[in-house]
Amino acid sequence: MAGEKQRAAASSVIAAVFLTVMKAAVGVITGSLGIISEALHSVMDLFAAGITFFAVRFADKPADVKHNYGHGKMESLSAAIEVLILWGTCVWIIYEAARKIFFGQSLEIEGSYFGIAVLIVAIIIDISRSRLLKKVARKHNSQALEADALHFSSDVWSSCVVIAGLVCVWAGETLGIGWLKYADPIAALGVAALVIKVSFKLGRETLNVLLDAAPKGTKEKILADTASVDGVAEVGDIRVRASGAALFIDLTIGVDRNCSMNEVNAVAGRVKSKLREKIPNCDIVVVTYPVDTEQGAGEDVYRTVKNIVGAHSECANIHNVHVYESESGRRLAAHVELKKNLTLKESHALSHRIEREIYGALESVSGVSITFEFADQKADAAIMSDEKIGEIINGIRKTVAGIDASLDCHDIELFKKGDKMSAFLHCASCGDLTVDRLKALADRLKSELKKNIGGLESVHIHFEPSEEQTQEEEP
Repeated sequence: MAGEKQRAAASSVIAAVFLTVMKAAVGVITGSLGIISEALHSVMDLFAAGITFFAVRFADKPADVKHNYGHGKMESLSAAIEVLILWGTCVWIIYEAARKIFFGQSLEIEGSYFGIAVLIVAIIIDISRSRLLKKVARKHNSQALEADALHFSSDVWSSCVVIAGLVCVWAGETLGIGWLKYADPIAALGVAALVIKVSFKLGRETLNVLLDAAPKGTKEKILADTASVDGVAEVGDIRVRASGAALFIDLTIGVDRNCSMNEVNAVAGRVKSKLREKIPNCDIVVVTYPVDTEQGAGEDVYRTVKNIVGAHSECANIHNVHVYESESGRRLAAHVELKKNLTLKESHALSHRIEREIYGALESVSGVSITFEFADQKADAAIMSDEKIGEIINGIRKTVAGIDASLDCHDIELFKKGDKMSAFLHCASCGDLTVDRLKALADRLKSELKKNIGGLESVHIHFEPSEEQTQEEEP
């Protein structure tokens, strides 16, 4: 990208040098004031082309410690300088035209044929340069190259005016039509007015970039695209500013407060991907904030409490979250597992912090009760003799069969933590059993197993349909 822009800028410098030398030489030889004026115009173009070349090179430098947003605004500054040069040229044209109209100075026509031929060559070069610069400027959104293209376009118009002036002055003297001598300055005034109008538009755009104005229609487009992303509950502030070809976007989005951190990051990532598809060469910063959504109007209490507790480094997990409805509001109770064995003073302070956050997040909750447990997560496979392990497993199977002989109890694992034991087992059963019946069956199994197996503290049962039923259901 940078190479193409710099080549276009360099070619405009070379073209400006050639045109300046050619017009100056022919102007001196013919004594034509119009051609000499064109040479002076080309000198200004050469100066502007030089500014563009160095501005484009500087603007393409990457961001650094001092310039965190890059150097793209150098292009806008260069374009502003070129617009001022154009306006200066127009002032000079208006002055010369007024001098010819009001003080009777006419255009010199010595060597007019040669002068016209030179100007035609200049017009061809100016048209080719202007088209190339416009193409590259639009492709890379370069205001500096756009201003340079405008310079070459103004050269085309002014060269045409000079040719028309030469022809009209020659025709006026040949045919004896005196008023034709004013055709050149009048046409020059028209060119000046046109250049001022076009350059004013470019100048306004350049000034907007330098003042960090948001490009027209961009905020509305960003709002629509962001709002269409899955997971975005609302769109807050949007700030946009351009710097060279880059567009910097800062926006805030509301996300359901019950979303986890990973889900929030995923939503922000989808927003960035969507905007980068729609707006090329943009740098995006997305800030999220929690909101209540219709989907969460019933308040997903468990997820909210889990997120609040998870934000505290002392906490490992939560369980036994219960909500009790009353006339005064909801009463919430939860068991929180701690990574460290805190003192009463420390756990009491932590409890107050968690409660305050829950009250702030769940407005309908009028009371919170937190019970702490020290979560010693380390558990080892039960270290016992094979005979002892086999005896316990057989006892588990016997207890399960005594409750429901149709249950196929398998994949039994035992873990020991201190003098307490945990059992994990799979039970295959009829696939038509409903969840409430399975819950009742699991509660009965756990109760009987703890009663019959000494030292068994917790039982974890995974139900699955029997293999025979699974095979029957397969097509």
